[in-house]
Amino acid sequence: MSSPMGRVLVSFVPENDLGVVDHTVTLPTGESVLNPPRVPPLTEESCEVVFTLRRGSMSEAEFTEDAEAVGADLATLKEICEQG
Repeated sequence: MSSPMGRVLVSFVPENDLGVVDHTVTLPTGESVLNPPRVPPLTEESCEVVFTLRRGSMSEAEFTEDAEAVGADLATLKEICEQG
């Protein structure tokens, strides 16, 4: 997929009933980063999204940029969910 960093490869764990949506992002540099989101159910009709942002080998500026991108993605997810 395309990203602000260039083309990246995203690989998800197999579908499961545990709310685990781990995925590895392979950057244009070849570095791979594991993202461990969780989406546990709260009720039959709702869930919680938990995303842990990791700095890894990123500089402070790169981490800030990544955090802003994740925040924008989560805001988009919120809008989609609220539209029903």
